[in-house]
Amino acid sequence: MSRTANNSTKRTYSGKTWNCVRNLGLLCFILLVLGMPQPARTQSTTDEYKVKAAFLFHFAQFLAWPTDSLNAGDSSLIICIFDDEPRRQEFQSAIEGKPIGARVFHVRLLSQPQEIQGCNILFLRRDEIRQQSPILKSLRGRPVLTVGETFDFLSDGGMIRFHIDEGKIRFDINQAAAESSHLEISSRLLLLATSVSRGNAANRGR
Repeated sequence: MSRTANNSTKRTYSGKTWNCVRNLGLLCFILLVLGMPQPARTQSTTDEYKVKAAFLFHFAQFLAWPTDSLNAGDSSLIICIFDDEPRRQEFQSAIEGKPIGARVFHVRLLSQPQEIQGCNILFLRRDEIRQQSPILKSLRGRPVLTVGETFDFLSDGGMIRFHIDEGKIRFDINQAAAESSHLEISSRLLLLATSVSRGNAANRGR
């Protein structure tokens, strides 16, 4: 009986610990979204993509994947980028090996779209525009968070789009696309978005 009580206490403590980590992550994310002191346009491209990598890390903290989409025997959370991504070093240095709850972030480099199987997050830079539409079409209904940069990214079926607003990095969310792929985006993340698309309507995030 004592062992059962201890196990229950341990589970409760672990849950509280993860909630504290997530709340701290939310605070950091709010500061990242609202309080970047340097305008993004004056930063180097390297700095811009380090910031975007930080955004990707925080996106994952406020997203729930279907249980059967995550390998129970593997603690990895995989973010995929194409191996010709010129800023892949920034992503790898900012994300690789970072813990997120009971899982650990790992960056996987892809050489072709057929290798997307097993990815939990896919980042498509603006230069991937020729492949963007067919890639997003192939991922419809699959629990992969798609993040991109092009103007048409959300209308093509992507889930989160980076853009520059008043010199700062912002993001829009296509909630309908996420839900159709059985991904649950936290309401707290939705509130930080510049706009949120729900079905045929788009609403201001704040």
